[in-house]
Amino acid sequence: MNGRSHVTAIQETLNVLLVEDEDQVRADTAELLRETGNAVVESRSAEEAMALLHTTSFDILVADIGLPGVQGDVFAAEARLIQPNLGIVFATGNDCITDPGRDDPGPVVLRKPYDIASLAAALEAARPRSRVR
Repeated sequence: MNGRSHVTAIQETLNVLLVEDEDQVRADTAELLRETGNAVVESRSAEEAMALLHTTSFDILVADIGLPGVQGDVFAAEARLIQPNLGIVFATGNDCITDPGRDDPGPVVLRKPYDIASLAAALEAARPRSRVR
């Protein structure tokens, strides 16, 4: 993560499930999420995250789209079966993935490398409709 700039924390704390298999990327992203005022639960795999989704309510899932063993989009679809109102942010370095846009209820695409401002913007765009300010 680079280009850390001061970003005002989101007024309402979001419960974020962060799924990233690379330890350093996960740690850096969790730090940025906490800096923006969010509660974060970290997971290193889709399997571990699925167990968490059955026991804990989350507002937003931030997932690497290239998780080992399962693609992030497949994982996100399964996660939405458990928590239908879950906002989805895909973090990716893949330029072939397109962002469906803010008006689409689908996932928000967050390009790697990202900074605190772009992460905060992605969270705001993915915020579940029932929690939009």
